[in-house]
This record gives sequence, structure tokens and C-alpha cells, in this order.
Amino acid sequence: MSDYLLPERKARIDEVVSRRTRTLVVVMEAFCDPQNVNAVLRTCDAFGVQEVHVVEGPMKGFDRNKKISQNADKWLDVTRWTSTRECLAALKQRGFAVHVTWLGEGTVGLSELDFAGPVALVFGNESRGVSDEALALADARYAIPMRGFSQSLNVSVAAAVSLARAIDRREAQRGSHGDLPEAEARALRERFYLLAVKQRSRIAKAETVAERRTRNRR
Repeated sequence: MSDYLLPERKARIDEVVSRRTRTLVVVMEAFCDPQNVNAVLRTCDAFGVQEVHVVEGPMKGFDRNKKISQNADKWLDVTRWTSTRECLAALKQRGFAVHVTWLGEGTVGLSELDFAGPVALVFGNESRGVSDEALALADARYAIPMRGFSQSLNVSVAAAVSLARAIDRREAQRGSHGDLPEAEARALRERFYLLAVKQRSRIAKAETVAERRTRNRR
């Protein structure tokens, strides 16, 4: 499919994939505002985070909004869960440390967290914060330092600030942020090429017709 892309578009996709990671992931736990869900999806794409995990809550199901996400979700691997415990247990089994946002006691600053290995950042419900299950499974609880009268941020803003600082820490500790193995990078490039090609269904249909005509002439 890359043959149908302009060289500039193909080069852009190659650059994006080179900066992608699956060793820093985001978990959204029981968000009740779809606008926040879509804003975080857009942020994850912007910061090169390929995997997003959505734990659906009782108030409202996960709903994509193209106007807010700017279609960012189509470039991401989004996994839905009905249980926080199952989600975080699966990530921990893969070797992820779980860092949760928390405004209570026992927190550390974001700059104190270790990002040398795989890390899952967990953001909780807009009004209740992270659940007791998330706190129990957390390897670290962190807070974003506040210097004004406000003591908290909108969850989508908190995710953006957290990812920006996390990437700075990763680059300092690991040397780079993008770290996909070549086989994964190649598969992701091919997937992005396909997504980027306009009217790919029409092209595929035209190719099929052309192949049939060629066979009929033989």
C-alpha cells in the first residue's frame, strides 16, 4: 500500500513509527466524560504511546468522538476492560510497573518515578479518582506538584502533563522513547500505510477487476 502514498506522507509515517512505544501505556479507569476519553486518546497519539487500556465504568460506556480525538484512536491499540483488577493484573504479568495518580497520603512526585522499565500510568474517575483496586495493585502513587490555589487538574490535562514528564524521564533513563522491535515496527508501518491510503476499498476493487481482465485475456 505504500506505493499509493506520497513520499512525504510515507516518510512521516516512518518517523511516527520510529517514535512509538508499547513500554509506556495509559490506563483510563471508569471515566464518565467521553470528552476526557477522547482528549486522552489524542494525547497518547501525540506522545507516541501506542497502547491504551480503557476500564469501562457503570456510568457511561467508552464512546469515541472524532471531533475531539481528531481520529487519533484509529492509530492506537485500544483495549477495553470491564475489571480494573483484570486489566492491571494482565499488565503486571507482562512486566509493567503500575503508577497511579493519587491526591492522598503516600505519594511521590512525578519526577521521582522510575521509567527505566515498562510502566502503566493509571488515571481514575473524574470525581472519585482511582479505585481501591488500583491503589492496592499500584507499585507507586504519584501526584503532580501544584503551585497555585487549585490542587488538582482535569484528568485529560493530568494525563498530558504526566506523559510529557514521563517521556523526559524515559529519554534520560533509557536513551530514547521509541523502542518498538523491528518486526513490530514493520507491522505497524504497514498498518499505518493502509490507514493512510485514501479510497483504499476503491483501489482494491479496481485491482481485482484488472486482475480478472488479465486472466480472461489469457
